[in-house]
Amino acid sequence: MMQADYVIIGAGSAGCVLAARLSEDPKIKVILVEAGGHDARLSVQVPGGFVHTMVNPKVNWMYQTEPEAELQGRRMAMPRGRILGGTSSINGMLYVRGQKQDFDDWQAAGNPGWGYDAVRPYFIKSENSQELFQAAAETGQKIDAQYHGQLGPLSVSALRLGPNILDDVCKAAQQQGYPGNDDYNGQSQAGFGYFQVTQKNGQRHSAYRAFLHPVRHRKNLHILKNAQAMRLLFSAEDSQKVTGVQIFYRGKERQVTATREVVLAAGAFGSPQLLELSGIGRPDILRSAGIEVRHLLDGVGEHLSDHFLTRLTWRLAPNSSLNETSRGIALLKEIARYALFRKGSLSLTAGLLAGFVSSDSNDARPDIQYHIAHASFANPARRIFDSFPGLTIGPCPLRPHSRGYVHIRSSDPFAPPSIRFNYLSADKDKDVLVRGMEIARDIMNAPAMEGLVVAEERPGSVMRSKEELLAFARQTGNTVYHPACSCRMGPDPKTGDVVDSRLRVHGLRGLRIADASIMPIITSGNTHAPSMMIAEKAADMIKADQAVR
Repeated sequence: MMQADYVIIGAGSAGCVLAARLSEDPKIKVILVEAGGHDARLSVQVPGGFVHTMVNPKVNWMYQTEPEAELQGRRMAMPRGRILGGTSSINGMLYVRGQKQDFDDWQAAGNPGWGYDAVRPYFIKSENSQELFQAAAETGQKIDAQYHGQLGPLSVSALRLGPNILDDVCKAAQQQGYPGNDDYNGQSQAGFGYFQVTQKNGQRHSAYRAFLHPVRHRKNLHILKNAQAMRLLFSAEDSQKVTGVQIFYRGKERQVTATREVVLAAGAFGSPQLLELSGIGRPDILRSAGIEVRHLLDGVGEHLSDHFLTRLTWRLAPNSSLNETSRGIALLKEIARYALFRKGSLSLTAGLLAGFVSSDSNDARPDIQYHIAHASFANPARRIFDSFPGLTIGPCPLRPHSRGYVHIRSSDPFAPPSIRFNYLSADKDKDVLVRGMEIARDIMNAPAMEGLVVAEERPGSVMRSKEELLAFARQTGNTVYHPACSCRMGPDPKTGDVVDSRLRVHGLRGLRIADASIMPIITSGNTHAPSMMIAEKAADMIKADQAVR
């Protein structure tokens, strides 16, 4: 039997932060349990390699949703990292905190201490933006120092891109009335500017590389790789107290016990799955899986939320697209360029230019995010480039109203859960998505794009009506890979809340959750940065609560 003060389940965006912060005290012993293995792979460390990690079962849980009713019965691939660093080791590396109002809304939902003014210091604490400021000094971009940290473990950088056609897209957006914005993580998110990315010296800087790898030899920190969590353990004297976790490790079942707390950081799928496998959740779900109800908590696995995107593609004039550097001699040149200088297309990620706009002219708060790249795909799922020079604009509604669920299918801890998001089931999501497509077209028709664009390829200019655009989105749209909200934070378990504002699971002792699953409402943007913030704040709360015992 293995024992520590704190046992953390999942070495992803949140778990790595938690393990690093809690083990700062040499008197505190921490065990971190991770189902995957090491991250020493070229496809992980080279940013352009994410196209392979997204479809590699050796580093990826390779989840799939149930058939989605509004998407013509299509299943969505839902890659999640099964590797040190979790999904931060296979994701698109985009660093987006969200909007001030996101967190103020969390607090207004009954979660004191989660307003923007309270969480902003934790974003700053994590961040090391020295490369971002160095690039800004060279390019003249305006990055607001009061919103960025330069002493944290996580390197946040600018894209290594150079002048390109996306500069013209940015001008086109301004011609249509949307401001330029060099720092969407600063005072205001609204406008168009290049993404900030979690990279260091042109390589991926995952939560593992940033927080855990530098301190992995701490004597009070034990990292268990290739260890599958199976179910939580409870005290024989107190049926509501969690004391550890049963794992499958090195060919046999073992127990890992926590003298203080177990913290779930297994993500929006893994955390509710482990709760249900342990008898915590909705009685009907548990009984149908053959599991005895230990603790009724109706919100477990409910309220699942995600961002949904559809891609519009334009054919460009020659010598303007990354498609042209993706094959043959040009690709060999890019490989050499990256090997020598850590620059070029292999240093880039899925989204390059960001845009945040409002679908409603009467409301300045952005509710649409754009992922824009001067690249396009004949097969987006397999990342096969088009044969012509292309540009992609992907609008996504930032605060979707559609909700789904994630639940176990059986008592087998190795079986994937049942996942359904119910994408586009809310009329508001359809309206915002179609408006996002229309705004993308307006931008590409601006004077700045004249002579650079040959034609709209997908959906094609013949599709004009809202009904036609929505039909295209249903046929081709896809997830942005941001599952959240499945163990919602809030004060009342009777209304579906799972954890309180200190991330303690309602009605249980010795158990917290600290990952994207606790979001009361999904943040307005990519979810990696908020997940790390949640873990930073959780670590401080755990330390503070322990001190007053």
